[in-house]
Amino acid sequence: MRLDPFPRLGTSAVFMAHACYLLKRYEEVARVLRECTSRQPNLMWPHLLLAATHAQLGQLEEARKETAEVLRINPGFTIERFRRLAVDKNPKDAEHLIDGLRKAGLPET
Repeated sequence: MRLDPFPRLGTSAVFMAHACYLLKRYEEVARVLRECTSRQPNLMWPHLLLAATHAQLGQLEEARKETAEVLRINPGFTIERFRRLAVDKNPKDAEHLIDGLRKAGLPET
């Protein structure tokens, strides 16, 4: 990462941003994912995590813009379907992310 902060443009950045999100380091998440979404606008995960991050920061207008991007990329996205994929060792970590997705305005079902 020191030599190439965006290997395969997205995967490593999303994992790093997810870890920062769980640590509630939202400003760092936003910085990393803004760069990621500008380079790879059609990847859903960076937009998804960025929507939750903006919502946690109280930046609801930005959260709604990212929500629109998630739904552009995956029109069938629902929090209910996401919950099935959100496998975390600590269930509170998954709930923390789902809370951000709700605040961002993503559909429940």
